[in-house]
Amino acid sequence: MNYTTLKTNIQNFLEDDSTELTASVDQIIAQAEEMIFQRLPNLPCFRKTTSANLVVGTTDYTVASARMIRQVSVTSSNILSYLDHRVDSYLRDYWPNSTTQGTPRIYTTKNAGTSGTVITIAPTPNATDSYTVDFIAPETGLSGSNSNSWIGDNAENVLLSACLYEASAFLKASETLALYKTQFD
Repeated sequence: MNYTTLKTNIQNFLEDDSTELTASVDQIIAQAEEMIFQRLPNLPCFRKTTSANLVVGTTDYTVASARMIRQVSVTSSNILSYLDHRVDSYLRDYWPNSTTQGTPRIYTTKNAGTSGTVITIAPTPNATDSYTVDFIAPETGLSGSNSNSWIGDNAENVLLSACLYEASAFLKASETLALYKTQFD
């Protein structure tokens, strides 16, 4: 289901052509897509990968748009090694002197937000080896400039139910709110 069809279906299903609903449909779609992401973060469309090179002496790396890190790997001398995920205190106990360098073996999530996630690795890199991060992030949502998405193409009933649930909440339509919540669930 593409963006135009979804907008039309929301208004047709709810039988509402008010300017308030029409003006809010993009926000309703965005909220529905975020709800789907929060409930089903392991869908294939949310899995992403990024690669770069380590910087000698740098322990913190930002993974833009990442909401959750799945795994981190480092390739050193053509050998791929997956880093172990540990809590912050373990990392500090394991590698208390961040100026001492070595080949990274563990990582921790330092902080996370909607703009991305910062990971800290230890030991502090001693070479510009390549690293890869597999992570979870929302896909680009439907809009006037993005007419298709994986969810719209592969899970249109989930998307429509989520949008109708959000639109019913927006309209304060309790009679359809429970119906579309049940359909979405």
